[in-house]
Amino acid sequence: MLNILGAGRAGTALARAAQAAGVPTRIAASRPPGALRLHLAQYAPRATAVPAECIAADDARTAPGLPPLVVLMVPQEELDAVDPAWLRGAVVVDATNRWDEEPLADWFRASLEAGLSSSEAVAARLPGATVVKALNHVSHWDLDTAGRSGAADRRALGVAGDDAGAVRRVADLTARLGFEPVVLPSLAAGRALEPGGPVFNQPLSAPALRRALGLAGS
Repeated sequence: MLNILGAGRAGTALARAAQAAGVPTRIAASRPPGALRLHLAQYAPRATAVPAECIAADDARTAPGLPPLVVLMVPQEELDAVDPAWLRGAVVVDATNRWDEEPLADWFRASLEAGLSSSEAVAARLPGATVVKALNHVSHWDLDTAGRSGAADRRALGVAGDDAGAVRRVADLTARLGFEPVVLPSLAAGRALEPGGPVFNQPLSAPALRRALGLAGS
C-alpha cells in the first residue's frame, strides 16, 4: 500500500504512476475525503481518499510487519498544517522542495540556517517517523510518464536516507514505478537532489546520475 499526503499535481501524478504499476494507493489532503473524492475521480480515479490523520494507518493486509509508507507531497510553506502525530511510526518519503520565494515556517527556516538539508529539517519535525528523501527531483509530468516510457536506459532517481531498511524499501518502490534507484549515502547527502543542485529535473541514466553526484561506481 502506498499512502500519499498531498493531492495536488504531484500527489495525483504519483497516484496515477503507482496505480499503473499495480500499487494500491491511498491519498489524503487538507480537504476531508468527501470533498476530495470528486477531485480524485478526475485526476487519480483508482486512489482511495482517507482523512489526513489516518494516512499512516497500518494496513496489515498489504504490508504485514512493515511500517506504513507515506509520501509527503505537501508544499513546504504548508508543512505547519501537517501534524507530526499523523506520521508517527511511518517511513516518510520527503518529496517536497524548497523554493526561495516560499514563506517558510520559523522551525523550517531555523533548521536550514543551522546547516541542515531540507529533508533533515523535515526529519527533525517528525521525530516519530523515518524520513527518506526521494521523488523530489523529477517533475510531476515526468513522474506520471517517464517510468513507463519503455526506454532501454531507465531514468534514475536518487534515494537518500540514514536507515538502510527504509532506503531499500523506498528504492524498491522507485524501481516498481519504472525508474532506476540510485542510493545516496545519507539523508544529508540528499541536499544534492534539491532545486539548484546538479541533478534537479535532469533526465539522467543511473551511471550519469552517479557521476553527477560524485558517487562511487560512477
